[in-house]
Amino acid sequence: MTRTAGSPAPAARRKQRLAWYGGALLSSLLVVTATAWQVRANVGFHTRAVSGGSAGRAVTSVEIEGGRATVTVTPRGDREVGYRAEMNWSFKAPAIEESWLGDTLKLTPRCPGDSVGLADGAGCSVRLAVTVPAGIPVKVTGTSGDVSVSGLEGTVDADVESGALTLTGLRGALRARAGSGELRATALASPQADIRAGTGRAEARFLVPPQEVTARVGAGRLDLVLPPESRYRVTSRAGVGRCEVADALRDPSATGTLDISAESGHATAGYRPGGP
Repeated sequence: MTRTAGSPAPAARRKQRLAWYGGALLSSLLVVTATAWQVRANVGFHTRAVSGGSAGRAVTSVEIEGGRATVTVTPRGDREVGYRAEMNWSFKAPAIEESWLGDTLKLTPRCPGDSVGLADGAGCSVRLAVTVPAGIPVKVTGTSGDVSVSGLEGTVDADVESGALTLTGLRGALRARAGSGELRATALASPQADIRAGTGRAEARFLVPPQEVTARVGAGRLDLVLPPESRYRVTSRAGVGRCEVADALRDPSATGTLDISAESGHATAGYRPGGP
């Protein structure tokens, strides 16, 4: 084979082609990256605060379907229900859906295109603060969002899946559940309490002895901390897990009842530090 003087050898030509392809690919990646940043800049990140509530209408109970939103519920001094929502989004604004069933007001944070509640993490988030009359029943649920309820005197039914549930200073009947998340209840004065945890962790601390307590845990951990004067007719059960109740809590003649069980997890009931 005859090779013309000055023309590159086949190996050299291959190296030149590879270098050209590599440079072209790098240029394309830089263009795509720059375009993506430009799109992000054009879309932007928006923030808005909105407020609403019962607007003078009589309310006998409140239900909040929080989804992935961060939800707080606190008492107010009048008979109104009010809320303030801080909303953040990249593409389309979320909204707070208000609906009525009789005299029950239901609040649901929603992102556009979401049919079952808030779809956080896709450029959309909501922090919802709700104020309610202290004595009316409140039901609040969440999935991965954090929920906080404090200072209420009415019945509270609170449930989260993987989020954190914080309850403080409640005085009415209480039902609280955490799936794989965490439940922490403090300064409770609820006469009846039903505390449940799945694979997560729950701790309930009572300021005043409850009259009736039910506690259930699956594969997680549940701890009840009671005042020193608490005495109960105790029922305790465990599957492959452990269920421990302080001996001083047990009194067959007591008027109060404590029903506690663990499946494969660990449940305890005892006194706060300084008690018997």
